[in-house]
Amino acid sequence: MDQKWKGGANNGISRLASCANTYATQNFQPVWYQGPPVTNGLEATNLAMDQFTQLIRDNGFRLASPAKIDYQIPSPVTSSTIRGETASRQTEVPLSFIINPTQLDRVDINSIVLTGSMFHAWLHRAGFQDPKTTSYFISEAPMCVTRGNQQKSGAVPDAAIYQFFD
Repeated sequence: MDQKWKGGANNGISRLASCANTYATQNFQPVWYQGPPVTNGLEATNLAMDQFTQLIRDNGFRLASPAKIDYQIPSPVTSSTIRGETASRQTEVPLSFIINPTQLDRVDINSIVLTGSMFHAWLHRAGFQDPKTTSYFISEAPMCVTRGNQQKSGAVPDAAIYQFFD
C-alpha cells in the first residue's frame, strides 16, 4: 500500500505488482468481472488488491458470513497447505479457507511459503481461477510473495512453490 500510495500521489507501483506484471500472462480477471479487459499483471494486482480490500470491508462490517478457518486433511493427501473456494460474486464473500494441518509441522514449509499459499487461497475467494500452473496471475502473484518479490531463480523451480497451492 505504501509503495502504491507513493507519499499521497497514489501513482506508484508496488513491488508485488511489478513482480506479477513480469511473470503473469494469463487469467487476469476474476470470474465475476465485467469491466474493460485486464491485460497485464499490474492491472490484475491492482484489481485483486481492491477486491481484497472490499472483502475485508465486507467481513468487517458483517456484510458477509463470518470467515472461518477449517482444518481438514485432504483425501487423497496432497501437498497443498491452504485452500479457498473460488467465489463467483464480487461482494459479501467470507474470507474463509481450509488448512491442511499435516503440512504445518513440516520444517521445509516456512511462514513465507504459508503466506503465499494463503494469498493464493484469498485470490480464489476474490474470484480468480487457475489450473495450478505458472503464467496465471493467481499462481504468479503468490509466488512473488513467496520469493519476496524477487526475480525467479533456476535454483527454485516454480513447481517447488506452487505445489503448496490448492
